[in-house]
Amino acid sequence: MHHQPQGDSIWGNINTVVEIAINVYYIFAENGEGIMIPKEKAGDIISEKAASMGKEDNGYLCYGRDENMEIPMYEVLQKRVDACERIRQKALEQMEEIKREGNLRLTDYFGECDPPGTTPEGKADNHQKVRNGIYFVETGDMAYFAVQETVADNFLSPMACVAGEKKDGYIYYDLTTSAIPLNELRQVYSEIDSLIVSEDSLKATLVASFPTYLSAYNSIVQEEARIPPIEAPVALFLQQQLDVCQNIVDIEQSSEQVADYFGEQVEDYGFEP
Repeated sequence: MHHQPQGDSIWGNINTVVEIAINVYYIFAENGEGIMIPKEKAGDIISEKAASMGKEDNGYLCYGRDENMEIPMYEVLQKRVDACERIRQKALEQMEEIKREGNLRLTDYFGECDPPGTTPEGKADNHQKVRNGIYFVETGDMAYFAVQETVADNFLSPMACVAGEKKDGYIYYDLTTSAIPLNELRQVYSEIDSLIVSEDSLKATLVASFPTYLSAYNSIVQEEARIPPIEAPVALFLQQQLDVCQNIVDIEQSSEQVADYFGEQVEDYGFEP
């Protein structure tokens, strides 16, 4: 540790020393005043340019009040500003993290999570809330199951998190891939469990479509919770999937009826269909 200046200086005998920053001393002497910085510490405190402008005396760089004292003062203050900014940024990050957690648990104070705004396909046209931070979202013809990242951090495995696509604070899963987060979240939230219209289809989808995830999942849960091979329709575990299937059936039936109708008209005119 460097001792503070004492005795004689370029401004005469030192009367008072005030350490205004670590190893930066404001000197009041009999013939003047200024700043003194130990030369061996200067590289950690001020720039080379600032150091080159000090007068060397007994191992110190000296800057007189009526000469160039503002140079080291400016750089010391700049370092304080930089340090304060780093502290401020760290505090903001911690506050944001607290707020994210609070959106889930302390909604009376922090409010709820914002709903999804932008999906991987573009702006969300419609969203249906399942519970705080969990939504079904539509963009054009594409439907997603969306999980807010804080929800995912708390309740989804890393395997489930990487199965979706992150976008603006949410993780998006198409309806088939939603089998993965649904399988895990249904054990946490009753609202999620009630979405499953066919447990056999959910399990069959994991078995048929996501064997790598299933193998990893079965390796970390207790034996009674493991998902065995199962034969069942794939991707028919949500009502939305059943609705799509029904629409396809209705369209096919309608097409058959149109074909039958025009076939009859051809027969009426004496032509073979």
